[in-house]
Amino acid sequence: MSNIINNNLGIRNLSQLKEIEYYLFNIKYHLIDDSFTFDETSLFTTDYLEKMHFFLFNDIYSKEMCEISNKQGIKEANEILANIEEMISYRDMELVGDEIYKLWSLQLFRDGNTRTILCFLKVASIYYNFKMTYDFTKDIDKDYFINEVIASMEPKCKNK
Repeated sequence: MSNIINNNLGIRNLSQLKEIEYYLFNIKYHLIDDSFTFDETSLFTTDYLEKMHFFLFNDIYSKEMCEISNKQGIKEANEILANIEEMISYRDMELVGDEIYKLWSLQLFRDGNTRTILCFLKVASIYYNFKMTYDFTKDIDKDYFINEVIASMEPKCKNK
């Protein structure tokens, strides 16, 4: 059985696939700003996360591969996202960090969960004007982990 995920590029070498995936992801990651709403009424839904994930990875993987694979986690994820929206409105970034970790732990997608959550936070931080010390201009590499994002959330936020 092969470890290679079916991909649109026909690449059979896992390290080559991951290298191209990270390159393409970083291009899209740097394009993301607060205008990435995908015509959603709220950023705080699994529909929005799924559209973000598709935007990030659709050059490499099929629509089906970009869909939420953990269907059992959708209800809990939507509850967590609603909590995050409320906590952001109260500027309670410590609790937002806890909820982001819970959301990430659900592993909604087959691959790319950390990167999708990071992009979601990038859009939310710009749109809702909360401060994070995370450097959104740097590329994400293979050693990146969700704790770095959570640690970058500052408890004192600017008002919008």
